Amino acid sequence: MENQQSFNDTFEFDPSKKYHLSIQISGKNLTYIILDIDEKKYVYFQSIDIVRVPEKSYELQVEEILNGSELLTDNYFSVYVQFLSFRAMLVPESLFDSKNLGAFLKFHHDVGEKDHIHYLESKPAEAFVIFSVPSELENTLKRKFKNLKMVHHSIPFINSAFSFDPNEKNKSVLFLNISDNFFDILIVKNRKIQLFNSFFYTKYTDLIYYIANIINLFSLKPNTTELHILGDIEPDSELDKELSNIFKHISFEKFNLDYNYSEEFAAQQQHKFINLLNLYHCVL
Repeated sequence: MENQQSFNDTFEFDPSKKYHLSIQISGKNLTYIILDIDEKKYVYFQSIDIVRVPEKSYELQVEEILNGSELLTDNYFSVYVQFLSFRAMLVPESLFDSKNLGAFLKFHHDVGEKDHIHYLESKPAEAFVIFSVPSELENTLKRKFKNLKMVHHSIPFINSAFSFDPNEKNKSVLFLNISDNFFDILIVKNRKIQLFNSFFYTKYTDLIYYIANIINLFSLKPNTTELHILGDIEPDSELDKELSNIFKHISFEKFNLDYNYSEEFAAQQQHKFINLLNLYHCVL
């Protein structure tokens, strides 16, 4: 484990206050943020890279991180763990059946026999997200946090999109959430989802290929369609430049102004942390 990044290292846990803990786990890192619920202020942030080594399982490395921080305890008012994973699907509430979760998910994804399958409602989308979590990883987390709630990253991604109000009716808005080896794409029109899908990629040209096909499939007009970007992308990168050649209206997502942040944290590339920061109020 290496490359730790943190903000507000002077923070000390005050037992008299109500804190919420949001954790995001991916194949590359474990990131967590602490919210002072009453003050509506994010008071601490840390991201720790997970460097895979043959002699240790992924779950063991996660457990070592969890046990290595004095702030990662079971003393929080609430704990949400956001699992960053390709294996999820969105099912309209009219078709959803909680008794057939495995059948839904296995129709689109490979699901391990021991994986735990979860579902969460996205009320703005009038749909349910079904996703799986490796059982060993979930058991590791539950040993540490007795009151945790497992969440898929698509919940804050989708729910937050509905807080955006386009300037014109009957106008499609495109949202792009980029992870290290896959990306999510969401199209919303008149507060209805036109598309939600995820795609693997190995190089940035793969993303451009998929996006170009989606533009054609949904008859989007790049000169007027607004593109909102969040996740693992660097401004002025090759991908950003290519997207700028296609779309005339691009914005990198910003922090929710209903909450407070330290100046140091707010000065970072905010779009990279949006899903984690929106997790608390999107799951309430």
